[in-house]
Amino acid sequence: MEIFDLKTMAKVDIVEKTIVALGTFDGCHIAHKMVLTNAFYEAKRLGVKSVAYTFSSTPRKGAKQIYTLEEKIKAISKLGIDYLALEDFEKIKDMTSKEFFEGELCGKLNAIGASCGYNYKFGKGASANASTLNEYFSEIGLGSVVICPKATIENETVSSTLLRSFLENGEVERLYNFGSNYSVYARVEFGKQLGTKIGFPTINQRFPSDKVVPKKGVYITECEIGEDVYPAITNVGVRPSVDDEHELNLETYIIGYDGLLYGSYVRVNFYKFLREEKRFDSLEKLKNQIANDTEAAKKYFI
Repeated sequence: MEIFDLKTMAKVDIVEKTIVALGTFDGCHIAHKMVLTNAFYEAKRLGVKSVAYTFSSTPRKGAKQIYTLEEKIKAISKLGIDYLALEDFEKIKDMTSKEFFEGELCGKLNAIGASCGYNYKFGKGASANASTLNEYFSEIGLGSVVICPKATIENETVSSTLLRSFLENGEVERLYNFGSNYSVYARVEFGKQLGTKIGFPTINQRFPSDKVVPKKGVYITECEIGEDVYPAITNVGVRPSVDDEHELNLETYIIGYDGLLYGSYVRVNFYKFLREEKRFDSLEKLKNQIANDTEAAKKYFI
């Protein structure tokens, strides 16, 4: 999948006509995949290229995301899309719907059609919708728009907002039912070495600044270290640090791993909320609890 950064490009070098999948695609859940897959198959049917058009940062200033940009790119690349076009939302937010259609879709991306969700909005103030987009393409004699219907799972309408609420409630396992997942990829930092002292050495990591932070507590996780994957337990909570003693961090005990990871980047995949975070009045009680958590994680992956 070839990636274009539209922030710095007046014209994208796409000679072929395209079908464009439109959306923010945060979490790349099942409804997003429907939009992207429809673009892929429509492009194949017409003998043109497929493009995923999304933003390099969230349209909502300061909002946290399920996926980092790198994770979103990786998820989209697995769906066979030919090109990914990344735009700066601030650059296009004041465009009229017609300016967006003519300048971005037809102008930069050479689009003859599109795929979007039933609730897709575009243009300044979200003034236009999927039907408007269909009208615009029809007016210039080009292909129509594939409008994907609402997706419902577990009696819930699938949306990134819903998935964020799962994370805030610690329901990380529910993301998998909706075609998404949650993980953190971050550098391993020096900690207080308390885990080493009680026989359960841990790694410490910080959450990326733009990442949604799940509910505080202990989770069953997996750690990707190079080509290897290890079961683990991860605590999401407050750890005093030089920079900010109230900052939430990840502290993970990797089951069956023996080695130093300081300075390395490790991905932690979240699978299940295990228990609430709590303070122990002795190291022995803490040690016993970690042992119990470790057994729970082992059984989960059997």
